[in-house]
Amino acid sequence: MRKRIMFAAALGVAFGLGVASALADDSGSYYVSAGGGVSLLPDLHLNTAGGTAHEGFGTGYVAGGTVGYNYGDGWRFELTSLYQHSELSRIDGAPANGHLQSTSVMANATYDLLPNPMLTPYVGVGVGVQDISARADGFSGRGWSPAYQAEAGLRHDLTEQASLFGEYRFSQAESVSLNDGPDIARQHFSDHALMAGLSFKLN
Repeated sequence: MRKRIMFAAALGVAFGLGVASALADDSGSYYVSAGGGVSLLPDLHLNTAGGTAHEGFGTGYVAGGTVGYNYGDGWRFELTSLYQHSELSRIDGAPANGHLQSTSVMANATYDLLPNPMLTPYVGVGVGVQDISARADGFSGRGWSPAYQAEAGLRHDLTEQASLFGEYRFSQAESVSLNDGPDIARQHFSDHALMAGLSFKLN
């Protein structure tokens, strides 16, 4: 618990510093983004007292939004949230029912590799927390865990105020506890997401 509190405090400080820096510099601009796409979960692990079960998932979906500040020199600071949902299809090769879903809140630092052209490649990394909920092999549960993400994408300016983006995003979180009554399991989590969306400059 103390580790999570310290992590949340560090996240709050990082966000506060970003906002303070943004307010101190009027050369940049605020923006909001919204997007969605597909979630491609890798084979994940369900660790139980009997051993490690290997899970397979079907193609899921993601949707989320961002509030950010563009410093005008290629650097952007963002607060992002993303919801993901995927259906469980197999455990150790046998058909299975269940699901895995998550909601993340991340503080992101993003850099535009070519800040001025109309087609701009960018990369970014973020840290935060992820609320993971799962039901698998009789186990179920949910919990918040420290998490991180990395992304790479392309942004195309449609107008001075609006742009279209497409990106790949990888996220991973610490495992969470599931139970089926007397027994406890640990659900591993990571995700590959392919997304597209729109971004709007606010000032």
